[in-house]
Amino acid sequence: MLQINKKRLRRLWQLLVISICLVTVVMLFVYSNNLNNRNYKMLFDQTEDMARLFLRQMAVSAVPAISDDNTGRLEKLVNNLQKEPLVLDATIYNAEGLVIANSDNAMPLSQLTGLNTPLSVASIGRQQLVEPIIKGDRIVGFLRVTLEHGSVIKAAANRLDKSINLVRAMILLALATGAWLAFTLFHRKTGHSRLSLPIND
Repeated sequence: MLQINKKRLRRLWQLLVISICLVTVVMLFVYSNNLNNRNYKMLFDQTEDMARLFLRQMAVSAVPAISDDNTGRLEKLVNNLQKEPLVLDATIYNAEGLVIANSDNAMPLSQLTGLNTPLSVASIGRQQLVEPIIKGDRIVGFLRVTLEHGSVIKAAANRLDKSINLVRAMILLALATGAWLAFTLFHRKTGHSRLSLPIND
């Protein structure tokens, strides 16, 4: 009876250890996935912060051109903005919201925001940023740009994916090594116990 109880306890202990190992592996995979998502969000926020800072500087540069009604200079400004890898297009509006200057190959705002496509598919990966153009204490216009985060963070995202996949592979390798080591030790222990059995004459 005592021997049976010991066998049951040993099996329960083995089951408990296996369960803990499986739960640990699942938790590690969940953590790696959450880490990957946080890294993506960090890249997204960084690109947005850089774009907002750049947009403020361009809004300040647009003040003299709007004051002088210099459309050519404003078009040059938005075209220079569009050359940036993060910017898909740029538009300058007056204080009443009328378009003053568009960058080359600028698309309609309804298309950029996905209003005329099912489930707003056209807006995926894009973001609209608007910065007021202020002269003194009054708003004289607005500068709007469309950001394309994917084109900028693609290389960094690929590196992050490779790092996360490497961590996952290391977890699986550690699990396989532990299983192989446990099997080897258990097999060796069983072999020794068989050899040590008494031989009756």
